[in-house]
Amino acid sequence: MASCASHSTPFVNIWNHMVALCRHCVVIHYRALQAEKKRYLSGEESDWRMSEAGGILGPGGPDLLVRMRGRAVGAIVCAGFGAYALYWWTEAAIQGERRLWFGTIAVVTAILIVWAIANLVTLSHEPKVVLDKRLVRFYRIGYALIVATEGAAISVGGPILGHLHRPELLGQWIGAVVGIHFFPLGKLFKMPLYYLTGAAISLAALGSLLISRGSLSSAICAGGTGIALWITAVVILTRNLESLSAKTAVAVGPGE
Repeated sequence: MASCASHSTPFVNIWNHMVALCRHCVVIHYRALQAEKKRYLSGEESDWRMSEAGGILGPGGPDLLVRMRGRAVGAIVCAGFGAYALYWWTEAAIQGERRLWFGTIAVVTAILIVWAIANLVTLSHEPKVVLDKRLVRFYRIGYALIVATEGAAISVGGPILGHLHRPELLGQWIGAVVGIHFFPLGKLFKMPLYYLTGAAISLAALGSLLISRGSLSSAICAGGTGIALWITAVVILTRNLESLSAKTAVAVGPGE
């Protein structure tokens, strides 16, 4: 009985570290973004904020075209990192010949990237949007904070897991951090889809910790992450151009 308790202690410690780190990241993101939002938008009528219900890709607004272009770029990122995650899935799950799997991953990734580029080309023919500089700064600072916190959280995973003698769980650590970072991204870019993506990746990472067998656990984490990212890219690219038929306003500075 004592041996079982001692065996579970590292797992409990790792779980507590991951939960505490994720909570800390969310708090940092939320406070920083709220501070920026208050700073740039205090005393103004914010017609671009999420004041109306929108679809899974978010509401309309004067910054819609900018966000549509950002979604297409995000689809490229999801396609690339999804392919990377599925590469590690094949390493963990496929014991035999992998060339067919690698080829399939490469083809699907290429299709998604070309599809996203086609989205960008279509959007390039739309009128240019001149955004309020405070809004641009809000997006840039918010995105930089989220990515920087994500990178810092990932970088400390190795030392923490090494200290706990569980370096094999680095994949789950990275998956949990990547999943969590989609929540503030969804808030920043007014994109509910990212909440679902973050939840799916986080569940795949944390759920795989319940599997004792190393290769199966890694396969669940990597496979779940890759599929979630690819589905996100497909949903974005399928629905991104639907708003082009609607009239889109141009966001300008209050003095213009």
